[in-house]
Amino acid sequence: MKPLLAGLLLLAAGMAAAQDQVKSISLRIGGQELALTPAASARLARYAREMMSVCGPNTANHAGNFGAAAAGVDSRWRETLAGSRLHVVYSAPFDSSSHLGGRLPVSEVAIAFERGELFVGPEFTRHAGVTVEHLKCEYLPALELACLAELAASMPAGYRATCARLKRGADGRIELPPPDIAPSCG
Repeated sequence: MKPLLAGLLLLAAGMAAAQDQVKSISLRIGGQELALTPAASARLARYAREMMSVCGPNTANHAGNFGAAAAGVDSRWRETLAGSRLHVVYSAPFDSSSHLGGRLPVSEVAIAFERGELFVGPEFTRHAGVTVEHLKCEYLPALELACLAELAASMPAGYRATCARLKRGADGRIELPPPDIAPSCG
């Protein structure tokens, strides 16, 4: 391999790893804060970033898609942080882009669990004190978050049952499930 190409590959790998470094990470399920191993923390941070990298509409760029609910994003953020959720504060911001257009910087992510009919969601990001709610974020990373093997014992029975029915590929990642068992992600 040419030295320049090898150097670029190492730089890219280092940048990807830096994006997943976190200032803080916490996971609360069923009212209890879960202790996370460094490996589980790293996977959760990576899946959360993957999930939030591309979404549908958001309250910052597409407030009309939320109607009057766009005004209540800060209270929904606080409700999410108080309930079952994953909360990650990243060391360096990353971009979230919308299928409808626009990009937003993200330094903090909150993803709800055990919330109504949603398997995963709603999803929120923050940067520079601005809270944004997102819809239709990346589906497979959302499933990976809810079905992480290290967390299975702490997840509700319904999550474990759904996760057990999902097919995994040779790489261990969840493959797109058929519609009859696909849970709803926000």
